[in-house]
This record gives sequence, C-alpha cells and structure tokens, in this order.
Amino acid sequence: MHQDERQTNVFAEWFDTINAKQRAKSVCKPCWEIKYCPYGSLIEQFPFSVDDNDPRRCRVFGHLCPVFFVAEPLTETKELRNISRSISRPTQFRVLKRENQICRKCGQPVADDDIHFDHIIPWSKGGSSNENNIQLLCSNCNLRKSANFEKDHLVDGFFDHTKTPVDHKILDYLKLLAQFAHDFRSQHNHYPNADDIANLMNGGEKGEPEEQGAVVISDFVEFFAGKRPEEMKAKLFRGLKARWGFNDGTLYALDYIAERYDQRIDDLLDAEMSLVNRLGWVVSVNKSSRRKWLNS
Repeated sequence: MHQDERQTNVFAEWFDTINAKQRAKSVCKPCWEIKYCPYGSLIEQFPFSVDDNDPRRCRVFGHLCPVFFVAEPLTETKELRNISRSISRPTQFRVLKRENQICRKCGQPVADDDIHFDHIIPWSKGGSSNENNIQLLCSNCNLRKSANFEKDHLVDGFFDHTKTPVDHKILDYLKLLAQFAHDFRSQHNHYPNADDIANLMNGGEKGEPEEQGAVVISDFVEFFAGKRPEEMKAKLFRGLKARWGFNDGTLYALDYIAERYDQRIDDLLDAEMSLVNRLGWVVSVNKSSRRKWLNS
C-alpha cells in the first residue's frame, strides 16, 4: 500500500508538471484547414469564445476560428467562388514589366519561351489572380516551387501554433507510464486500462490522470504494434521499440540503443521527439532541451 501511494504521488506530480491536460491528439476540420490558410499566422488575433457550444469555436485552441471568417467565405460565397484561376494578359504584361523578365526565385534572366506566371499563394489555397499575387519564374523554379510549397511555406501541423511546448520532463511521466504498463502486462497478460491504473495507483478512484494515462499507454501500444511511419527509418523504429520496452518489457537509455542498433544518437533523439509529438505534445527543440533530453 505504501508503494502504491508513492506511485500515485509520482504519477499525479508528473501529470501536473508537464501539464498533461494540454495534450491534443486530434484537430477539428477548421483547425486542420488553418495550415493551408494564408491568414493562419493571424490565429492569435482572434478572440477566445466564451460559449463552449459556439460552432465557430476551435475545439483545440478555444478561439473563434479564423476559418469561419476567412477561409469559408473565400471558398463558399458566390462572388469569391467565381474568381478565375487564369491570369489575364494585362496582368501578365504588368508582372513582366515589374520583374524585368528576371526570375523571382533564382534571379536569372528568363528566356521568352521559358516564362512562367505563378500564383504566390496558390489558387487552390485561396490565392487570387491579381497582380500582387503573381510572380514571374523560370520553368525550373516553378517546378521546384510546385513540389515544395507546403514544406517551405506552410506549417507541418497544428503543433506549430501551440505556445507552451513540453521539455525533457515529459520523459519522466512517459517512462513511468511505460514501465507500469509493461509490469502490469507481465502479470495480467494485457496492458492496463484506466480502471486498472485507478485500482493499483489511486485506491480505485478514476480521474483525469488515470484516463489520460490509459490513453497514452494505448497510443504507445498502437504505435509500436502498427505499421512503421514512412518517414521513419526501419532501424530507428526498431530502436525506439526496444528503447521503450516493447521488445522485452525493459526500458533502455538512448545511448545504449544507439550503440546496439548502430544509429546516430541525434537521429534517435529526433525520432523520439517525433514520437512524443504523435502522442499529443509539442516538444521544445533547442540545444539546451536536446542536451537535457539525452541526459534524462
């Protein structure tokens, strides 16, 4: 009983320390569209909704969603829906004169038969065909821009909008959960749910820490039992799986895993931070936080 009480205190302490309540694993449709919206950087300018049931309220961030005031009118109103994708000849001539037939990207002169007129904000993302949204590019730069626009100019996900990233302290919370889950499974042949956590760590009382803990454990299991993410190399995935005890129920240090799986420790660290992002928290990434993470 004394050990259970000690575990409960540690569990609750880390739940509060890392502000586990800020975990957000899903985004509503409007927030997902923010990443494609050229006005997405104005997100902080929108007020918070006082009505939890307001359909314009962002279910992740709580503010009045800009999509309802910007992106939806841009795509749904009759007037703006009729904006043409084609660039008029007068607009092309004005852009040609403005750019002096120099590619905006590479700064090289462009031959007459190599001129491309390009939407700076893509038409598909709400960009107009007005002169101020058109640039002159050579064919090579236009092709590169088409392939890399989202990577170069748009956020990768809603995490980029959060203002309170977690640091290395998240590891203490996650390690506690993972080791508890493996120990429980070795005795009961299944991973714990919220009721199991409550019974063993909080005298049977189930609250938000227990509910969240069960979800995190479930997400851990789903991640390592599922298909490897395409962007993660096979060795890194196997290394993380071993690191978090999903091979033999034992958690290992990153430096040990790096040596055992012949991987750069920085690559393993990046993969682990990506995993924590997948679990629902944005990770603080700088030299100091990376160093502390490695030492945790």
